[in-house]
Amino acid sequence: MEERRQKIKKEAEILIAFLKRTREGEYAPIEESSLPYARIKEETESVEGYEEEYYYGVS
Repeated sequence: MEERRQKIKKEAEILIAFLKRTREGEYAPIEESSLPYARIKEETESVEGYEEEYYYGVS
């Protein structure tokens, strides 16, 4: 239980440090042209069946 609290506290400190640095201008703003290339979480769906099925995705 104590390890978990320490981990949460450390992660919070890292986040606060990042936010402070961002506010101070250490990180560049995000370019609008790079947004279509942003990383997204990948989802995989496994389907077992004998009928033809079509799955469409829109990004």
